[in-house]
Amino acid sequence: MFNARSSLAVVAGSLLFASGCVAAPQDGADDELAVAEDAIIWTNGDVPSFFWQTTTQHLLQRLALSPLVDPATGLLTPTRLLSSDAGRKLLHYVVGCALPRGTTVNTSMPAVSFKGAIGLAPTWKAGKLGALSSQRWVTACLLQTLNGIGAKVPIRMVGSHGGLTDASAQDAVNYSIPDATMFGNIFDPAKVEVFACADDAAAAACGLSWSVFADVRICDGSSLCGITLLGACQDEAGADCSPDSLGNPVCRTPGNTVYAEAISTFLDETGFTALYPSCSPPP
Repeated sequence: MFNARSSLAVVAGSLLFASGCVAAPQDGADDELAVAEDAIIWTNGDVPSFFWQTTTQHLLQRLALSPLVDPATGLLTPTRLLSSDAGRKLLHYVVGCALPRGTTVNTSMPAVSFKGAIGLAPTWKAGKLGALSSQRWVTACLLQTLNGIGAKVPIRMVGSHGGLTDASAQDAVNYSIPDATMFGNIFDPAKVEVFACADDAAAAACGLSWSVFADVRICDGSSLCGITLLGACQDEAGADCSPDSLGNPVCRTPGNTVYAEAISTFLDETGFTALYPSCSPPP
């Protein structure tokens, strides 16, 4: 089991936004970033069917070739993602994953701006997302924001990046059931690969049915879903995601590519039941 170090508490599921943060009123929703002790509470609920569209993936790859903030205007670099509700929702997660808390990215639309939250690729604000490690971190974060189940589920995210700050001791106790680990890279068009595996409790509780629930959560029935579900995270036939000396996940793909840029999630009992309704939560 991965430990509580380098973790982030996130509220996952349907978009139940409160007032006062990312402004996108024409979308009919706001978003709130709140701090509970030293843990970040972030609403999660990106739509898999839009995320996996070929056009969306190409727009993300194109956006990665430029700074997130256009140096000439000080605004979000022009992107067609800004022209739709689903695209703006995705941009919310892109900026939130990439840039640190306290950063605001304004756009050409006066009522729309996006806030940083985690800071997995802070240099993307002023330069392209060129570093392989940064591409992988943002990918893992975006994968964890996908939620096709329509349920409101709090999760705690764990990884070795400094942006994934330690959660409070109480969060570590409350959200202690290992869920899933996700990793990959969607930003290199020459080698797109994305993976998810079940951490020990989910694998033991659900067995082979884990993939059915994960497919709904991550893909939501999209025929374009590009993720490979590997089954148990410590399965020699699939993936091997083991904790490093600090308890953070390091994963090896079936093709033998090593990812230190992996993010694992932890659930409380209520969240586990919501994500895996026919699986018994571990004691």
